[in-house]
Amino acid sequence: MITDRREMNQRLVKFASGPATRRLWGVDYAALSRPEQVFLCIWELESEVNNGGFHQYFYNDSGKLAPYAVDALHTVGAQQAATIVEQAIELLGADMPWNDESARTERLEAISPEVFESLDEAFYQYPDDLTTMLYRYTDEHRTELGAGDDF
Repeated sequence: MITDRREMNQRLVKFASGPATRRLWGVDYAALSRPEQVFLCIWELESEVNNGGFHQYFYNDSGKLAPYAVDALHTVGAQQAATIVEQAIELLGADMPWNDESARTERLEAISPEVFESLDEAFYQYPDDLTTMLYRYTDEHRTELGAGDDF
């Protein structure tokens, strides 16, 4: 098994942009297998938050996956990251209709991105090694995910 984090990250990036994962972004979430759901939730969360913080994550289409991201993080053992995401979700309210893009957008437009800054910073500190955790999970579920022998 690979132990170098840079190598793990490179393999995850290659996998995420390869043919095996193309369907993840084109199929209804409920139709995905559990390993596909976990990979998609964590990949989208990490990509969006690292690119523009939680405000961007919730604002973009990937925001509809937010309630599932907490469970996905728990699945790979990222307890601290899950807590950060839970806190970010709480800022939007328990009644957030996650699948309703216009309602989500309206709620977010009423909230300044600065509200999320402390949680963005906490996430950027990587209290859990998401690269290693997601890599190991993907490796353990390579058959279900369609990751080749070269993953």
